[in-house]
Amino acid sequence: MRSTDPKSSPPHSNGLARRELLALAPAIPLALSGAANAADAVDPVGALVAEFVRAGRADGLSVAVVHGGRTRFHNAGVIARDARTPATERSVYEIGSISKTFTGLLLAHAIGEGKAAASDDVRRHLPPGYDNLERDGRPVRLIDLVDTTSALPDSLPDWRQAVGGAKPAEIPFIAAKLLDGYTSQTLMADLRTASLVDTPGRVPRHSNVASQLVGIVLERLYGRPYEALLAQYVETPLGMGSGAAAPPPALLALGYDHSGPATPALAAPVIRAAGGLRYSAADMARYLAAQLAARDPAIALTHQPAWGSPDAAAIGFHWMIAKTADSQVYLRHSGGTFGFSSYCDFYPGQGYGIVLLANRAGLQDALQSAADAAHEALFGRPRGLVALEAALERSRYADVGATVADTRRRFPELHLSEDYVNAWGYRLLRAPRPTEARAMLGYNAAQRPDSWNAHDSYAEALAAAGDKTQAVAEYRRSLALNPANDNAEKMIARISAGQ
Repeated sequence: MRSTDPKSSPPHSNGLARRELLALAPAIPLALSGAANAADAVDPVGALVAEFVRAGRADGLSVAVVHGGRTRFHNAGVIARDARTPATERSVYEIGSISKTFTGLLLAHAIGEGKAAASDDVRRHLPPGYDNLERDGRPVRLIDLVDTTSALPDSLPDWRQAVGGAKPAEIPFIAAKLLDGYTSQTLMADLRTASLVDTPGRVPRHSNVASQLVGIVLERLYGRPYEALLAQYVETPLGMGSGAAAPPPALLALGYDHSGPATPALAAPVIRAAGGLRYSAADMARYLAAQLAARDPAIALTHQPAWGSPDAAAIGFHWMIAKTADSQVYLRHSGGTFGFSSYCDFYPGQGYGIVLLANRAGLQDALQSAADAAHEALFGRPRGLVALEAALERSRYADVGATVADTRRRFPELHLSEDYVNAWGYRLLRAPRPTEARAMLGYNAAQRPDSWNAHDSYAEALAAAGDKTQAVAEYRRSLALNPANDNAEKMIARISAGQ
């Protein structure tokens, strides 16, 4: 189900993980404590950051907010427990899978310079011997590598097999040792025998291998190391520090597992293009400012949807693209390593972006919720969404479809994506308000009759509301749409057994 890869990016989950991910998403917005809100009324983001660390969710947190051409930094906690070194905007953190957006940007430069085309079969830029990078007559293309539809394995080597029955605290050290002894040459040798998990170009899935392969292709295209290309095309023009070089020890944040212990650094060169870069909040603020300005044609290219539509969900060159409830387009990405979590998003139409860097693992969802709360605190809640929520509460969700239609007549910008409605339904389920959840998720399934995920979620709400017969029918419908939905099979068996 949901990926446990320490370099994965939770918001960009594969199809089978999506329902569980949304069920875990906290209510939006993340509530500001009264004391913190009063203490920082001028800039509520500072209160959010302080409260995040004060609640013990991370040892250190560094945040940069870019808005209207200005940057504000907010820091709380420490980057090293023993030294009690305070976090600052110059503290350097592992950014995990946000590294993939840098690699995608380098590929966009190569495409802009005519060294490659997005539609190229990746084998055009590799030595002979990779006939396996094709399935159902469809080869893996360069664009598939950056829009996450390559169907390549998630990781090579598969560290999950290597850890065996190790204790959770031991796993990061085993995986780090495995990566330290792994090279790009070994990766390419293993890639010759790897199997694609699906037809390329069909379904987004997290894959470190895909980004690692882009890094290798770039080195072959330019005849130069990945780190040199990163410096030439991104870091030097933007005034950023090196994401590959070791920072001064006094600035280097130490990472910690979500349960507390210190973790090894993710410093193996082989993983650099996929999740191994390290930057400060000051560095990332420059990166965000460049994304918002998008004056570089290569940056603009990375923002273009290569898969899907922003009305539902889209992916550019690793950037996930979506719309808010008031139809504002925004782009986002997150990252996680053995001891770090990161999240960033930006809204081109509002000239606003935020990046959050924490030195504890497993916080991507929490950081995304904090970013959502920061955006809401600064810009307010969408008027149409406020009106819809009030109307649904008054009617106790009696007719969701009619209420949405009436609200949209007054607020035509109101946008409700499948994922947003799904998350709303799961919040109602957790409340617990099963009747209202059934109404909300039933509306989602009616609006998206071809979505296996919508029917799977509706089935769960029906079961919670006591309608077992209809729940089984919806699970069967979901399974017909997606035969790989093992959750539906398990739930049908449980309900049939009277559990």
